[in-house]
Amino acid sequence: MVVVALSVMIFTATTSVLVGLKDAPAAFAASEGYVITSVGAPTIFSSRVDMDMASALEEMENITGVSPEVFAFSSWDGHSFVVRGVDFDRLGSVGPEMATDMAVEPAGGPLGYALLGARLADKMGLEPPSTIPLAGSYSAVVELVLVAGTFSSGSQLDDEMLVTADVARRLTGMPEDQASIIRVASSEPAWLESLLAPESARFTIYDFSVSRSQLGPGEECSVSVSVRNWGGSAGSVEVAFADGGAVFAEEEVSLNSSSATSVSVQFSSSVLGAHNITATVSGDFPVSLSQSVDVVEPYLVASFPTTAMLDSYLDVRIVTYSGEPAPGVVVTLSDSSPSSDVTDEAGTCALYADEAGTFPVLFDASGTEFEGMSMRAPAPEVEVVDPSSYPSSFLPSVTALELSPDSIREGESVTVLVTVENGGSLPGVAEVDVMVDAEVLCTLQVSLGPVGGAVASCELETLAPGTHTVQAGDFSASVEVASWYADDPDLVELVVRYGGSSTLSSAGSLPIYQAAKISEGNIALTLFALGAIAALLATMAIVSVFSKEVRDMRKRLGILRALGATRGYIRRLVFPQALGAALVGSLVGIASGLAATSALVGSGAFVVFGHVLEFGLSAWLVVSTLAGAVAISLVSALVSSELAVRETAISSMGEFPEDDGPLEDSSGPFRE
Repeated sequence: MVVVALSVMIFTATTSVLVGLKDAPAAFAASEGYVITSVGAPTIFSSRVDMDMASALEEMENITGVSPEVFAFSSWDGHSFVVRGVDFDRLGSVGPEMATDMAVEPAGGPLGYALLGARLADKMGLEPPSTIPLAGSYSAVVELVLVAGTFSSGSQLDDEMLVTADVARRLTGMPEDQASIIRVASSEPAWLESLLAPESARFTIYDFSVSRSQLGPGEECSVSVSVRNWGGSAGSVEVAFADGGAVFAEEEVSLNSSSATSVSVQFSSSVLGAHNITATVSGDFPVSLSQSVDVVEPYLVASFPTTAMLDSYLDVRIVTYSGEPAPGVVVTLSDSSPSSDVTDEAGTCALYADEAGTFPVLFDASGTEFEGMSMRAPAPEVEVVDPSSYPSSFLPSVTALELSPDSIREGESVTVLVTVENGGSLPGVAEVDVMVDAEVLCTLQVSLGPVGGAVASCELETLAPGTHTVQAGDFSASVEVASWYADDPDLVELVVRYGGSSTLSSAGSLPIYQAAKISEGNIALTLFALGAIAALLATMAIVSVFSKEVRDMRKRLGILRALGATRGYIRRLVFPQALGAALVGSLVGIASGLAATSALVGSGAFVVFGHVLEFGLSAWLVVSTLAGAVAISLVSALVSSELAVRETAISSMGEFPEDDGPLEDSSGPFRE
């Protein structure tokens, strides 16, 4: 019975510790709300999530609290503990509620400040206010912090030191735009789980693009959109492309979990005007993105100085309405002896001005792909002047500014054409600042001859959605940049950027448990081995004890069988004795196990991941352990008794030891 009790005690204690160990990683969730960690992080300390995700979550209506947090390990005076870097205002929005006892009020200065959890303060024996050094976890740095007070939350936060996020980042070498985890509280938990951690396939679309914002009648452009499945399983979705509600293409997309692809179709129309092109997916998370495309009468844009010096060349540049060069166009300066030239592959040509006066500039696109297109030019004529009548100086000025095109979508570029002329008779190099929204985008270096002009250009890229003012000299023009549109832009951006790249889990659930792994595998294996060995010892001890008991009873059982006792009677005779012994031994073992577990946990000596192990016992564990021990005892006793009753009465009684004492009657007839 002693062996049985000891074995059950060891089994109960190790099983209880294993149950508590499974709940230990929930400490990083502070037992509140949800935790977002990066996918595939081997430990909670190597998890990396973007701070932008926290900002995106805070903008959402159903989110009630967001707390990005940075984890580090440190030690002081022989005590190791977890350092949690937080924004204290954000921490309170998620929970848990904390009662603070401040020894001093934190003030600005070179020192960071910290708060000690109640249990950690007791363990360290540290009285605030105190200044202590913290060694970096992953970087060779030491941070001095002022322990300004203590706090109590009733959660495993009480085993930690709370510092400001910047202190924790310096300890870990983590950049400012990242955190270890983001804790989230939501008024609709089911909605949050469905959004960021769906088990089934879940699709969204993003990066909707149209290759051209302006088209000629019948011209084609590419319409593309990216599709992402951020759900937990593979699936298919249909993407519909429409022009003003009329679907012109449909594409079915199949994707594995956490994967993405792009879909592209062609669009063309002969109807002049604005066309609203949309891409749509339906389902549990319907998203519609749109972009405007203008179908216009094709035209060309010509840029050239309106003044040219006598006996010099007039530079002309021609581009299409979409900003592409227009080669092959014949350009003529129509004086008494006209000068003509054909635009090259860059859309440029040079005309010789050999006569003073004002002359028209003519354009002929016959025989080219631009035939029939109208021409836009800064002026219909050019004045050819004698430089001797101009001041003897270099006088550059901007005389024209053209944008091609003047409306784009986000990600496209705009060609800026700047015409610069010299109003003096001396040559030089002009520097022209091209400004976007009053900020200098680029500076053009333009070489100008006496009373000459030139056309310079640059590209505007990566413009944010909205209306932008482009300025060069005294001239300005506006460009419209359209953004992709969604029914809920913040929600789509959140899913596009972060869906599938992070893991959402509630406190104590499997993903955060896995992310918190440090040495948990070794601890669990050791404890499980102890529990398994204890259970095996208990089983062997019980079998051995009852086998011996039944074997010792075989003499009496043999007599009972000889007197006519049935096997059923023998079993009923053994069962109560086995049940009584099993109950007593199991109850003693369980009581001893509970006492050992309680003492182990209460001592605070068992620390996992920097947190004191919580008592993980449950009524189910007690009942199942008791039932298992009793069942093993009863089965062992009944099996042994069954083996005994199968023997014949004579073979059982034949094992009586011989009596070496004198016979009472030595004169019987059978005496030799």
